[in-house]
Amino acid sequence: MEALLERPTKTTKWVKPTRKLTEDEIEDLIENYDYDPSVYDDDDSTELDPIYDVYGNPTESTIRAIYEGEHGITTSTTLDELLDWIDKL
Repeated sequence: MEALLERPTKTTKWVKPTRKLTEDEIEDLIENYDYDPSVYDDDDSTELDPIYDVYGNPTESTIRAIYEGEHGITTSTTLDELLDWIDKL
């Protein structure tokens, strides 16, 4: 029983999809995303990552953002803060 409790949780390494994923597959990616906070790009660049790939699947940055939101890792941004940030670009 102790070995079962020490077993690592299931995580999914990101692999770029080569086809349109089902909703269940996308949910599985989000639920089991192998989150690494050191990957977060905090350089305040104005270049935005694409939200969806050519197949209509969420990109890794989108999956990471959804994962962060569902796990309370990020701070919330008001619409006014977002509009102020856009105005500064």
